[in-house]
Amino acid sequence: MKKILLFLFLCTCGYGAMAQLPVNVGIHGGISSNRIKVKDIPNTLGTRAHSGYMVGAFARLNLGKIYIEPALNYSHKESIWETEESISTTTATEQVNHNIKLNSFDIPVMLGFEVLDISVLKLRTYLGPVVSFPKLKDIKQLSDSEKTNWHGKLGVGIDVWKLTFDIDYEKAFKNLGHNLKALRSFNFTLGFKII
Repeated sequence: MKKILLFLFLCTCGYGAMAQLPVNVGIHGGISSNRIKVKDIPNTLGTRAHSGYMVGAFARLNLGKIYIEPALNYSHKESIWETEESISTTTATEQVNHNIKLNSFDIPVMLGFEVLDISVLKLRTYLGPVVSFPKLKDIKQLSDSEKTNWHGKLGVGIDVWKLTFDIDYEKAFKNLGHNLKALRSFNFTLGFKII
C-alpha cells in the first residue's frame, strides 16, 4: 500500500512539475476548404472548392509572448475539377465533375505572438512554413506530383482553458505537379492541450 501511495505521489509531483514548464503538448483536428486548380488540360471549365480534414498532434514552446509550435498532421484535401465532354452518340456536350483527392503528411513550424491575455482567454497570431509530403489519389490524368512541397501559413487563434481554436490561410509555394497549380486552403482547427 505504501508503494502505491508513493507511486501516486511521485506521479502527481511529476505532472505538477510538467504543468509549470513553458511547454504545451496536445492533439488537434479540423476541416478545410480547398481549391486545387488544374492547368493545360483541354475542355476544362474550372475547379471548385471542396472540404477536407486534418488530424494531428502539436507541441508549443512558450517564450513569454512569443511561442514556437511544431506539429505533425495527416491531411486529406479535395477539390472538384469540371470538364466539358462530348456525348458519344451526338455532337452535344455535357459537364462532368472529377474529384481531385490529395492525402499528405504535413509538418508545420509556426512562430506565434500572444496579442491578448485575459484570465482564461488568450488571443494569438502566427505564421510559418509547412513541409508537405503529398500523394494524389484516383486521378490518373494528373500524375507526376512532387514528392515534397513547401507551403506558407498565416493565421489567428484563441485559447480558452485547454482548448485551442485556429483559423488560417495556407498556400503552396510551387505547383503540385505538371497539371496542378499551387494548392491553397482555409483551415479551421480545434485542439486540446493535454499538458
